[in-house]
Amino acid sequence: MTDQSLKLASEFPPADYAAWRKLAEAALNGAPFDKKLVTHLRDGFDVQPIYTADDLDGDIAQIHPSLIATYSQLAADAGPDGNTNTTVAATGWDIRQLHAHPAPKTVNDAILEDLESGVTSVLLRLDHAARFGHGPDGPHGNDAGLGGVMIYNLDDLNHTLNGVYTNLAPIALDAGAATIPCAALLAARMAREDDVSDATPAFNLDPLGTYVAEGFCPTDLATALKQAGGFARTISTKFPHGTAITVNSTPWYNAGATDSMELAISLATGLAYFRAMVDAGMDGAKAATSITFTTAIGTDFFAGIAKLRALRLMWRRILQASGIEGCVITINAISAAQIISKVDPWVNMLRTTVTSFAAGLGGADSVVCLPYDHAIGLPDGFSRRIARNTQLILQEESNVHRVIDPAGGAWFIENLTRDLAQHAWQKFQAIEGDGGIIAAIENGTLADEIATSWTNRASRLATRRDPLTGVSEFPNLVEAAVTCNQPDIAALRAAVQNRPGTPDTTIGTDFDDLITAAAKGASIKQLFNALYGDGASATRMAPLPMHRLSEAFEANRRRASAHQHETGQPPKIFLCNIGKVADHTARAMFARNFFGAGGIDAIGNNGFSSGHDAANAFRQSGAKIAIICGSDTQYAEHAAEMAKSLNAAGASKIFLAGHPGDNRAAFEAAGINDFIFVGSDVVAITTAVLDHLGVK
Repeated sequence: MTDQSLKLASEFPPADYAAWRKLAEAALNGAPFDKKLVTHLRDGFDVQPIYTADDLDGDIAQIHPSLIATYSQLAADAGPDGNTNTTVAATGWDIRQLHAHPAPKTVNDAILEDLESGVTSVLLRLDHAARFGHGPDGPHGNDAGLGGVMIYNLDDLNHTLNGVYTNLAPIALDAGAATIPCAALLAARMAREDDVSDATPAFNLDPLGTYVAEGFCPTDLATALKQAGGFARTISTKFPHGTAITVNSTPWYNAGATDSMELAISLATGLAYFRAMVDAGMDGAKAATSITFTTAIGTDFFAGIAKLRALRLMWRRILQASGIEGCVITINAISAAQIISKVDPWVNMLRTTVTSFAAGLGGADSVVCLPYDHAIGLPDGFSRRIARNTQLILQEESNVHRVIDPAGGAWFIENLTRDLAQHAWQKFQAIEGDGGIIAAIENGTLADEIATSWTNRASRLATRRDPLTGVSEFPNLVEAAVTCNQPDIAALRAAVQNRPGTPDTTIGTDFDDLITAAAKGASIKQLFNALYGDGASATRMAPLPMHRLSEAFEANRRRASAHQHETGQPPKIFLCNIGKVADHTARAMFARNFFGAGGIDAIGNNGFSSGHDAANAFRQSGAKIAIICGSDTQYAEHAAEMAKSLNAAGASKIFLAGHPGDNRAAFEAAGINDFIFVGSDVVAITTAVLDHLGVK
């Protein structure tokens, strides 16, 4: 083969953007280019259908001035995200599994199975009682076992981690307001190991994130911030490779924040923690390495990659402004709980694959892939296996981790990273200019802004401009139910009620004192009370709501399912299909999916040539509502006749599939009550239909 034969494009003229744009506009047949081919993101900027090198080179000056030098230096070093961590490329990111089953023995079995099967670290979530500094008894006994593991003292933690070498398998904590007492338990547990000098526990103190997520802080926020700084200084001397603090922005994201909002809040929170640690006497570089960022990844694949790259870019800029060079940011990425659906949960496997893939390509240091049944209940062995194998396949078979910054140099990703960074940086500076993250939390401005963002997102979801596969698109009303673990909470509570009490001892408030007391058997409740007293200085707020994209559709699906369970029949609507199958099938399928998204079963047929035949079939169907489906030509000839016949047959409400256009008045005069078309509010209409049918 000659060199000339390899020049496949040599006979074609060089292409440029102008030529492509001309061809694209011609193919649109007059439709607006910006409307059809440009994607308008919720963050306030647009994504173009095609990018070239000129986009990055020509627009770099548009990035915020304080980021230009950082962006240019990162581009010269290792791409705009600054990901020079060769360890990840050599061994893969940390595969972290979340454990929240209430029974310590069950959790221990699951942890050992996970670690033997490829998981490399563990995220332990404590139950509701422990998170708020309570025990399993007393007035808060009903919180025991809810939402997490029933760990109340060192014995419980030892049972949970029996056989786990914490110097080899990092343990990350999710302990809410009781993180410091729980950290004392973990430190006491690790003190029994032969060598923990290289251990990398993640204690994950995050008072601000906990406050907005759970609505509770045991002190005022300023005191909590100061306490976090002192805790981080102490823990850095005991576990030099561990991390004391995390900036967990997932509550904001799951409440409705956009990617740039989440990034801005992460920066503002991280800066507040960094200042508190330096004020507590920590070296700036050491303080920077003691902070991790926990970030939610949604199903917008490219945005997930760009978000992690933008976070690195901006945090590096903050550290540079503080005189710190060369510090590597640690990012823990987790599948956003917002994306997990309860209906058609098998599709969640695809969603979490996307989040894990994006996190890996974006350079996350650890990734939590949520099980597909996360929103339904506690995962079983199968769903945990799928979650861990999702990441193992990405690493071992797809080799995603083998390339440092695989998205670097792609003009689209570079532009998306830059735009996200620019918008997030402006929001971050606004937060700082208004008094910082604590002021923004206390005055409610961030919560209000995010509530507005969610309202706009919910509208897009309801009208299917943001479609959800298996939920708002292609719903499966006869899907097999997913069953989850159902622990015997009453038995577990009884077991902890009957065991011997913990020693009553005076406990100091230094972390060393807490560790000593924990080693002697002091409970989380005792350690919590020693730190915070009687709770008189506690701060409370309404926690951020935890939204899921599918929640409005699921509410109607629950209504419909309960109705079917009670009556033996699902809510139903009759498809009045006009003419041949080829003529009505498109709109009949549209109508079936439209109402199916609300749990309403559509009764189909092969079509009718007359209103008389349609009326007879409607009577036999037992339905009360009908929808006319056909082509525009058929509507002009037969819609009025069909509507009159259906009304005569007892239809209490009649829809027509398609936009009525100029024929609305004539259709309504014939007895058609409403119309469904692309852009209709599926949630509102199906809710109204369920109400009309008397579904509770």
